[in-house]
Amino acid sequence: MINNKKIIALVALFSCQLAAQDNFDTQQNRTVLQGPIAASEMSIWQQRALFASEQQGLVLADRQQLNVIVPGQFEYLAVHGDIALTYDTQIDQVQGVSLSLSNTQRMSLLPKRAFQVEWLCLQPRQADNNLYAWIGDDAGHSEQWLLSSAGEWQPQLVRSLAVSMGALKCAVDNNEQLYVLDNQHGLWRYPAAPHMAAESELVTYIPDNKLSGLAFNSGSILMMDEVGQIYDIEGAKVATPFKGHEALESLYVADTQLWAYSDDDDQFYQAQWQPKQNTTVNSTALITEIPTAVESDVSDRSGDTMDDPAIWVHPTEPEKSRVLGTNKRWGLLSFSMQGQQLQAVAAGRVNNVDIRQQVLLGGKYRDIAVASNRDRDSLSIFSIDSDGLLTQLPEQETILTDIYGLCMYQPSEDELYVFANEKSGKVSQIQLKWQDNHLKATEVRQFSVPSQPEGCVADDVNKQLFLGEENVGIWTFNLDDNSAELNGDMIIKAGGPLVADIEGISLYQANSEAGYLVVSSQGNDSYVLYNSTPPYAYVDRFRIGINGKRGMDGSAETDGLDVTASSVGKGRWSQGMMVVQDGRNRMPDQNQNFKWVPWSEISQQLQLE
Repeated sequence: MINNKKIIALVALFSCQLAAQDNFDTQQNRTVLQGPIAASEMSIWQQRALFASEQQGLVLADRQQLNVIVPGQFEYLAVHGDIALTYDTQIDQVQGVSLSLSNTQRMSLLPKRAFQVEWLCLQPRQADNNLYAWIGDDAGHSEQWLLSSAGEWQPQLVRSLAVSMGALKCAVDNNEQLYVLDNQHGLWRYPAAPHMAAESELVTYIPDNKLSGLAFNSGSILMMDEVGQIYDIEGAKVATPFKGHEALESLYVADTQLWAYSDDDDQFYQAQWQPKQNTTVNSTALITEIPTAVESDVSDRSGDTMDDPAIWVHPTEPEKSRVLGTNKRWGLLSFSMQGQQLQAVAAGRVNNVDIRQQVLLGGKYRDIAVASNRDRDSLSIFSIDSDGLLTQLPEQETILTDIYGLCMYQPSEDELYVFANEKSGKVSQIQLKWQDNHLKATEVRQFSVPSQPEGCVADDVNKQLFLGEENVGIWTFNLDDNSAELNGDMIIKAGGPLVADIEGISLYQANSEAGYLVVSSQGNDSYVLYNSTPPYAYVDRFRIGINGKRGMDGSAETDGLDVTASSVGKGRWSQGMMVVQDGRNRMPDQNQNFKWVPWSEISQQLQLE
């Protein structure tokens, strides 16, 4: 609750009375803003100054009075909307506060960290309407936290990130970049979107500097040194609004107003300035994010392990469908629709997997899964019974060297083929026939693309093969062509929305012919939709994002993916689903896994026909 207790001892504590807190310094063209005792950081909320004091708590300047709205011992302060984030030095925990002129309340604390928090900043995200925070220390530790999702305060650790030693301030810009200031090197930049890789860039090298303040305002990053000189992101001096003072820190900027705290004087100074016209364009295009609905159990080991999923649809009870996934270190896994691992087959280093159901083989309709096996450049083959149980059949050799990607093709009910490729660009079309109670593989023909392929999908209805050349684009091949060596057409080139590597490719067909080609755009952690029939027009793109309510992160750096238009459950699952490999499993940092979403959510968010 709000504490309206006035700080009645102000006259004794400060060298000037509260009524004189805005005394104008005519010599230096600035205003002295007297805050509460032991307050070194401030923000502007509801056109009022809000202070974090290590002796009094959160203090709001209102009608020429200082009111303690949350008593305590607070250091550091960041505000977005009606949410304040500060650090309770009494218990060494980060404290969230819901600000209100009539009912300010503490919210649940972040759990105590293994490091002492020495800086913090907030990160509102437009892509998912969530509020995040960064906290860290001067020993290279930092963490990203999801604070609130859909307006509900529910702090959850997203990930840890190693930052520069000596870090002392942080700020996040509109392009989802985290900036961290240190006195040894200068200004560092890190990708701040929760799905991004842990990368760093020293953007402004100022060795052995006296920088003490960092702020983001009106599209610009600003730095301040201890004598009040203001610098832009390139390290150029742009203003000296606090000339004549030393030991300045905690820069705060709002349009043409600057505030800085003097540790020598124990007071804040306010100054006017005219920022340069910012011509920087927001370089981060907003991509729709669809929250993860289900995530699988994680891999049994760290590193790049999970790779390619495939969906098996239960013949009579769609909610009992399964997701197969390759663990490319040792075998094939099977998961329930709720994400629990149900089965594991130690088949070897299987890379890509595909499924065809109800194939007439040996006089019986069978469900078959095939995976590329990199241990022996072979095909690992599995039968799937009516409950989804996998049984491994005899492995089949191929002529490939360094086998990689794979997909299946069923042109009629009793024909079954595999397209397997190798890193050189060679593709082998292999026929599978039932013989002696197993599938026998026989190569039919070879063709190639100029460089390394992997992901592929066959359109059984229109008799086409879509093949991704990882750094170049997507090829299509006419499978009605019986030539000994097929010649393909490059239909979609990398660039624009499709950012290499081009990885997983699948096909969503709700009717007999038209559909969507779904492609993993690994270079920007997104998924791109194209029409699956000529002229293969671009439709839209999206990401799989954080589901704060269920405590699940999104997906990133995706290798394989699969989609189905068949029902895999009731309600929102009745239009099928999409499953992807997640190369960076977070909330918190964990081994890799798979994520999936109902197709109905994709269709609704992208307004698909």
